[in-house]
Amino acid sequence: MSSLEDRLERIESKLDALMAALKTNGGSVARAAGAHAGSPGGDIDADIDGPRGDPEVRFMPKRWTGPDCKGRPFSACEPEFLDLLADAYEWFAQRDDESNAVDKNGGPKSKWSRLDAARARAWSARLREQQGGGAVTPAPRARTSAPSAPAAARRPAAPDPGYGRPPAHDFGDATDNDDIPF
Repeated sequence: MSSLEDRLERIESKLDALMAALKTNGGSVARAAGAHAGSPGGDIDADIDGPRGDPEVRFMPKRWTGPDCKGRPFSACEPEFLDLLADAYEWFAQRDDESNAVDKNGGPKSKWSRLDAARARAWSARLREQQGGGAVTPAPRARTSAPSAPAAARRPAAPDPGYGRPPAHDFGDATDNDDIPF
């Protein structure tokens, strides 16, 4: 029963920290989560400028519909992608907390996922500031129909699908299914 009580105490302390951060940050959830999940010193900007502050993307979030960023450093990715990546890392951290997973040193494994989430959010904010958009409003969680990148950085438009032209391959009468062997 003490395990359950310990979990409840941790949840309460996390909620208290988030509520305090929300009150001081003016309601910004991303900043509150980033401050809670930051590096041990709490200064994530100094962390992302350090030697390990720009890690490579190791996986693609399932909800991402844009270009593949696997193997690229965080600094070379789109801010919207980094927001999704941070959400995925936060989910990993919650899952590790629930299963009481530990790293090779015996510490909670979730701290590494939270650190990567904080780094992804910090890079996202920095990239938005460099693009001139600022980090005031959170970005959409997936690519929308109109990309937020400047016109020069956008990919070329998809070619015309050629509606109205006859198909390149005519497969005959599609309703004749008697020849299908299964």
